[in-house]
Amino acid sequence: MTKPPPANKPAFRFWFSIYAFTAFIMAIAVAVFAWLASESRKEAGEGRTANARPLRGQPIPPERLQLLSQFEPPAYAAEPGRKQPPLFTQAMEKYTARDYAGAIRALRTVTSAQPNFLPAHFYLGVSLLLTNNRAAGIEQLEAVTRFKGSPYVEKARFYLAKALLGQGDRSGAQQQLDQVIAMQGNLETQARALLAQTQ
Repeated sequence: MTKPPPANKPAFRFWFSIYAFTAFIMAIAVAVFAWLASESRKEAGEGRTANARPLRGQPIPPERLQLLSQFEPPAYAAEPGRKQPPLFTQAMEKYTARDYAGAIRALRTVTSAQPNFLPAHFYLGVSLLLTNNRAAGIEQLEAVTRFKGSPYVEKARFYLAKALLGQGDRSGAQQQLDQVIAMQGNLETQARALLAQTQ
C-alpha cells in the first residue's frame, strides 16, 4: 500500500503565519475605527443623554444676546373679583395703550404707597425695561422675586432673565430661567426655549 506524501510543514507554517498576522492587523484596525467613531460622536454631542445639561460656555455674540433680550409686553388682565387701587387701574390703562412713560409715573406712586402690591412692581419693572431703563427695571423685578408663592414671581424671573441677557449677563439669565423651569408654571415652555437659545 502506497503511503501519502509527507506534508509540506515549512509551507504550512509560512501561510499560517501570514493569515495570523493579517488577522492581527485587522483586529487593530477595527479597534482604532471603533475608537475614532466613539470620539466623533462625543464631539458632535451624540454621546449625551436626553436629560444631560448642554454645555453653557459656547461664545454668543453680543448682538445675539440683545436680540434674545427683546420681548413683547406681557398682557395685563384685571384679576376677577379683586378690587384694584384706582391709580393702578389708570396706570394699566396707559400700559395697555403702550404709554409706558405715563404708566411708570402712576406705578411709582402706587409702589410708594403700597410696597407689597406686587402687580404694580411687576408692571413697573416691565415698563422700565420697555423704556430702556434696564437697571431700574431689574431692581423692580428682583423685588418681586423675593415674594415667594406669588404668581408674579414666575413672570418676574422670566422677564428678569430677558433683562440680564440685555446686559450681557448670560449666566445670571440662565439661573433665572432654571428657576422658572423648576416652578413648572405657565412660562416653563418659553423658559426652556429661551434657555436652549442661550447655550
